[in-house]
Amino acid sequence: MAEKRLEKNASDPDALFVLTLADGMEGDFQALIEKRQLASLSLIRRAEATGLRLLALKPDALDAYVALGAANYIIGCLPAYKRFFLRLGGIRGDRARGMEQLEQAVRGGHYLRPLAQVFLALAARREGQNRRATALLEQLTREFPRNTVFARELALARSLP
Repeated sequence: MAEKRLEKNASDPDALFVLTLADGMEGDFQALIEKRQLASLSLIRRAEATGLRLLALKPDALDAYVALGAANYIIGCLPAYKRFFLRLGGIRGDRARGMEQLEQAVRGGHYLRPLAQVFLALAARREGQNRRATALLEQLTREFPRNTVFARELALARSLP
């Protein structure tokens, strides 16, 4: 449906938003869960392109940074030899930039702010920033007290040095 809307109006921010999220999340799934990094390339590249178009049209659409930030962080965490091949395909990842983009979604996102917080907390924990991860998870636990996953992740973060 989003592609059909873009055929009629190439600057439709809602369609760009949907494609950014769908392609970004599918690309992340293929790269992380299915371990098909090369197969995920076209989706990640398309998500980045549509996300950047969306942000150029609507700079306050900060939820787009969830897909961009997750992709940047995930690619930036891959082993050097995999990043080398990705660069040949025109895809670059940067862990720090990915975390900054996720932070933008946390600060100003609307629909996906909690998801951005989860991604950012997990990235912070992976980077040894346990205080930051704990603070993000505490906020999520207060906001969603019935969510046992947030509470479990918070307990884990608190148990780390």
